[in-house]
Amino acid sequence: MQAVIIAAGIGKRMRPLTLRKPKPLLNVAGKPVLKRTLDQLAGLVDEVILVVGYKGKMIKDYFGSSYKQMRLRYVWQKSQLGTAHAAKEALAYLEGDFLLLHGDDLYERNDIQKVLGTCPAMLLGKVKDPSQFGVVATQGKRVKSIAEKPKNPKGSLVNTGLYHLPLSVFKGRIEKSKRGEYEFTDYVEQFVKKNALFFFVTKNWIPLSNPVSLEAAARVLKKREK
Repeated sequence: MQAVIIAAGIGKRMRPLTLRKPKPLLNVAGKPVLKRTLDQLAGLVDEVILVVGYKGKMIKDYFGSSYKQMRLRYVWQKSQLGTAHAAKEALAYLEGDFLLLHGDDLYERNDIQKVLGTCPAMLLGKVKDPSQFGVVATQGKRVKSIAEKPKNPKGSLVNTGLYHLPLSVFKGRIEKSKRGEYEFTDYVEQFVKKNALFFFVTKNWIPLSNPVSLEAAARVLKKREK
């Protein structure tokens, strides 16, 4: 099994912390965010494809070519053109169904295992302000649609950015969003029009968006790890 981790972003909302290091290398409760993610993946996947960009050499120098018996491959996103563009940079190296997740959020192993057990599937979470995320509408056990950062959210379930998908998700053509980027959720939107996409809901996902959220995450992790 292969996993793709998107770790190429500039991390503007994390400034000034990201002026000297990329967001995935920021420490939370004593460990870099990306190290925590790789720890959760260990034993579940054989290879991790890291899509890097901003200060990507620091990530490559830190982790090298392997981590806990997982092969690490680095793919460069030279232009910041969005999550869909970043994910597609890894397409040439994918051999089949793959796991996709973000390198600047925190996921728990049990949730990753649940998503890995079903294909296609994605992980959903709940937040206080869903307008800052992709809000997901569901029907039964399936995803019906995703609305990216809606002004008036119609639900509380949001996209965590963790998926288990077939290569066919990349079929079709998507356009740049209003932000001037190619959004991976647009691929997912096209996919669910013709295919079933199952979901799992978690309380353990921790999104990291700014220095305040990083401090809050550290408090949560210290409680969990006692």
